[in-house]
Amino acid sequence: MRMISLMLQLDALTDIETWLAHHAESRAIAKDARVFASGEKPASLFWVTAGELQLVRHTPQGERVILQRCSRGALAEASLFSDRYHCDGEAAMDSLAWVLPLADFHAALTEADFSRAYTMWLSHTIRGLRGQCERLSLPRAEDRVLHYLREHGRFEREDCPLKAWAGALGMTHEHLYRTLSALHREGRIRRTARAITLA
Repeated sequence: MRMISLMLQLDALTDIETWLAHHAESRAIAKDARVFASGEKPASLFWVTAGELQLVRHTPQGERVILQRCSRGALAEASLFSDRYHCDGEAAMDSLAWVLPLADFHAALTEADFSRAYTMWLSHTIRGLRGQCERLSLPRAEDRVLHYLREHGRFEREDCPLKAWAGALGMTHEHLYRTLSALHREGRIRRTARAITLA
Protein backbone atom coordinates (compact mmCIF):
# COMPACT_ATOMS: atom_id res chain seq x y z
CA MET A 1 0.00 0.00 0.00
CA ARG A 2 2.83 2.40 0.85
CA MET A 3 4.46 1.69 -2.53
CA ILE A 4 1.20 2.44 -4.37
CA SER A 5 0.83 5.69 -2.43
CA LEU A 6 4.42 6.65 -3.30
CA MET A 7 3.86 5.93 -6.99
CA LEU A 8 0.71 8.07 -7.03
CA GLN A 9 2.59 10.88 -5.29
CA LEU A 10 5.41 10.76 -7.85
CA ASP A 11 2.88 10.77 -10.70
CA ALA A 12 1.22 13.86 -9.22
CA LEU A 13 4.57 15.61 -8.74
CA THR A 14 5.59 14.83 -12.31
CA ASP A 15 2.30 16.15 -13.70
CA ILE A 16 2.48 19.36 -11.65
CA GLU A 17 6.13 20.05 -12.45
CA THR A 18 5.65 19.33 -16.15
CA TRP A 19 2.84 21.90 -16.20
CA LEU A 20 4.92 24.42 -14.24
CA ALA A 21 7.86 23.99 -16.61
CA HIS A 22 5.66 25.43 -19.37
CA HIS A 23 3.97 28.18 -17.39
CA ALA A 24 6.15 29.29 -14.46
CA GLU A 25 9.47 31.07 -14.00
CA SER A 26 12.39 29.05 -12.65
CA ARG A 27 14.07 31.09 -9.94
CA ALA A 28 17.30 30.56 -7.99
CA ILE A 29 16.93 31.61 -4.36
CA ALA A 30 20.10 32.19 -2.33
CA LYS A 31 20.60 30.82 1.16
CA ASP A 32 19.15 33.11 3.88
CA ALA A 33 17.06 35.05 1.34
CA ARG A 34 13.58 36.05 2.45
CA VAL A 35 10.99 34.84 -0.04
CA PHE A 36 8.10 36.71 1.56
CA ALA A 37 7.30 38.34 4.90
CA SER A 38 4.49 37.83 7.39
CA GLY A 39 1.66 40.23 6.66
CA GLU A 40 2.33 40.49 2.94
CA LYS A 41 -0.40 39.61 0.45
CA PRO A 42 0.38 36.33 -1.37
CA ALA A 43 1.16 37.06 -5.00
CA SER A 44 2.84 33.88 -6.26
CA LEU A 45 3.04 30.14 -5.87
CA PHE A 46 6.55 28.99 -4.85
CA TRP A 47 7.05 25.36 -5.86
CA VAL A 48 10.39 24.08 -4.59
CA THR A 49 12.37 21.68 -6.77
CA ALA A 50 15.81 21.77 -5.09
CA GLY A 51 17.27 22.97 -1.81
CA GLU A 52 14.96 23.88 1.06
CA LEU A 53 12.59 26.76 1.73
CA GLN A 54 11.14 27.14 5.20
CA LEU A 55 8.02 28.65 6.68
CA VAL A 56 9.14 30.45 9.83
CA ARG A 57 7.33 32.22 12.66
CA HIS A 58 9.11 34.45 15.17
CA THR A 59 7.63 34.41 18.67
CA PRO A 60 7.32 37.51 20.92
CA GLN A 61 10.19 36.00 22.94
CA GLY A 62 12.41 36.11 19.85
CA GLU A 63 12.40 32.38 19.21
CA ARG A 64 12.45 31.10 15.64
CA VAL A 65 9.87 28.35 15.02
CA ILE A 66 10.00 26.36 11.77
CA LEU A 67 6.50 25.36 10.67
CA GLN A 68 7.40 23.88 7.28
CA ARG A 69 10.53 22.51 5.66
CA CYS A 70 9.88 22.29 1.93
CA SER A 71 12.37 20.52 -0.33
CA ARG A 72 9.85 19.63 -3.05
CA GLY A 73 6.37 21.05 -3.41
CA ALA A 74 4.44 24.19 -2.55
CA LEU A 75 5.70 26.48 0.20
CA ALA A 76 2.94 27.84 2.48
CA GLU A 77 0.21 26.06 0.50
CA ALA A 78 -2.51 27.17 2.93
CA SER A 79 -1.68 30.84 2.25
CA LEU A 80 -2.42 30.45 -1.45
CA PHE A 81 -6.06 31.09 -0.54
CA SER A 82 -5.45 33.68 2.18
CA ASP A 83 -5.37 37.47 2.10
CA ARG A 84 -1.97 37.60 3.84
CA TYR A 85 0.94 35.48 4.96
CA HIS A 86 1.05 34.57 8.63
CA CYS A 87 4.74 33.56 8.58
CA ASP A 88 7.99 34.42 6.83
CA GLY A 89 9.30 32.39 3.91
CA GLU A 90 13.07 31.88 4.06
CA ALA A 91 15.71 29.87 2.20
CA ALA A 92 17.58 27.44 4.45
CA MET A 93 20.06 26.77 1.62
CA ASP A 94 20.58 27.71 -2.00
CA SER A 95 17.34 26.60 -3.65
CA LEU A 96 15.43 26.42 -6.91
CA ALA A 97 11.71 27.02 -7.27
CA TRP A 98 9.08 27.45 -9.92
CA VAL A 99 7.37 30.81 -9.33
CA LEU A 100 3.88 31.30 -10.74
CA PRO A 101 1.58 34.32 -10.36
CA LEU A 102 -1.22 33.42 -7.99
CA ALA A 103 -3.91 34.33 -10.51
CA ASP A 104 -2.41 31.83 -12.97
CA PHE A 105 -2.32 29.15 -10.26
CA HIS A 106 -5.98 29.71 -9.38
CA ALA A 107 -6.87 29.52 -13.08
CA ALA A 108 -4.92 26.25 -13.41
CA LEU A 109 -7.07 24.71 -10.69
CA THR A 110 -10.03 24.94 -13.09
CA GLU A 111 -8.18 22.56 -15.44
CA ALA A 112 -9.16 18.99 -14.60
CA ASP A 113 -5.72 17.36 -14.99
CA PHE A 114 -3.83 19.98 -12.99
CA SER A 115 -6.52 20.11 -10.31
CA ARG A 116 -6.47 16.32 -9.90
CA ALA A 117 -2.66 16.24 -9.63
CA TYR A 118 -2.61 19.08 -7.12
CA THR A 119 -5.35 17.45 -5.03
CA MET A 120 -3.41 14.17 -4.99
CA TRP A 121 -0.28 16.01 -3.88
CA LEU A 122 -2.22 17.78 -1.11
CA SER A 123 -3.67 14.47 0.05
CA HIS A 124 -0.22 12.94 0.33
CA THR A 125 1.06 16.05 2.12
CA ILE A 126 -1.75 15.82 4.69
CA ARG A 127 -0.96 12.15 5.33
CA GLY A 128 2.68 13.09 5.82
CA LEU A 129 1.77 15.83 8.31
CA ARG A 130 -0.39 13.41 10.30
CA GLY A 131 2.52 11.01 10.45
CA GLN A 132 4.80 13.80 11.59
CA CYS A 133 2.39 14.81 14.35
CA GLU A 134 2.26 11.20 15.53
CA ARG A 135 6.05 10.93 15.36
CA LEU A 136 6.69 14.11 17.35
CA SER A 137 4.29 12.91 20.06
CA LEU A 138 6.61 9.98 20.80
CA PRO A 139 8.76 10.79 23.84
CA ARG A 140 11.86 8.73 22.96
CA ALA A 141 14.28 9.71 20.21
CA GLU A 142 14.78 6.12 19.02
CA ASP A 143 11.02 5.70 18.61
CA ARG A 144 10.87 8.81 16.41
CA VAL A 145 13.67 7.53 14.19
CA LEU A 146 12.12 4.07 13.86
CA HIS A 147 8.67 5.56 13.22
CA TYR A 148 10.11 7.66 10.38
CA LEU A 149 11.84 4.66 8.81
CA ARG A 150 8.67 2.56 9.02
CA GLU A 151 6.67 5.37 7.39
CA HIS A 152 9.16 6.29 4.67
CA GLY A 153 11.12 3.09 4.19
CA ARG A 154 14.51 4.79 4.33
CA PHE A 155 16.31 8.05 4.97
CA GLU A 156 18.31 9.24 1.96
CA ARG A 157 21.44 11.11 3.04
CA GLU A 158 21.78 12.82 -0.36
CA ASP A 159 18.30 14.31 -0.12
CA CYS A 160 18.59 15.82 3.35
CA PRO A 161 21.51 16.59 5.72
CA LEU A 162 21.36 14.80 9.05
CA LYS A 163 21.18 18.17 10.80
CA ALA A 164 18.00 19.02 8.89
CA TRP A 165 16.55 15.57 9.63
CA ALA A 166 17.24 16.10 13.33
CA GLY A 167 15.22 19.32 13.23
CA ALA A 168 12.32 17.54 11.53
CA LEU A 169 12.45 14.88 14.26
CA GLY A 170 12.38 17.52 16.99
CA MET A 171 15.83 16.91 18.44
CA THR A 172 19.36 18.32 18.24
CA HIS A 173 21.71 16.85 15.69
CA GLU A 174 23.99 15.66 18.50
CA HIS A 175 21.06 13.71 20.01
CA LEU A 176 20.25 12.22 16.61
CA TYR A 177 23.87 11.11 16.07
CA ARG A 178 23.90 9.37 19.46
CA THR A 179 20.53 7.75 18.77
CA LEU A 180 21.62 6.44 15.35
CA SER A 181 24.82 5.05 16.84
CA ALA A 182 22.88 3.23 19.56
CA LEU A 183 20.32 1.81 17.12
CA HIS A 184 23.10 0.65 14.82
CA ARG A 185 24.97 -1.05 17.67
CA GLU A 186 21.74 -2.81 18.68
CA GLY A 187 21.27 -4.07 15.12
CA ARG A 188 17.96 -2.25 14.65
CA ILE A 189 19.02 -0.09 11.70
CA ARG A 190 21.47 -0.31 8.79
CA ARG A 191 23.68 2.67 7.91
CA THR A 192 25.50 3.22 4.62
CA ALA A 193 27.06 6.27 3.01
CA ARG A 194 23.82 6.75 1.03
CA ALA A 195 20.95 5.77 3.31
CA ILE A 196 19.64 4.65 6.69
CA THR A 197 17.11 1.80 6.77
CA LEU A 198 15.53 -0.62 9.19
CA ALA A 199 17.60 -3.76 9.79
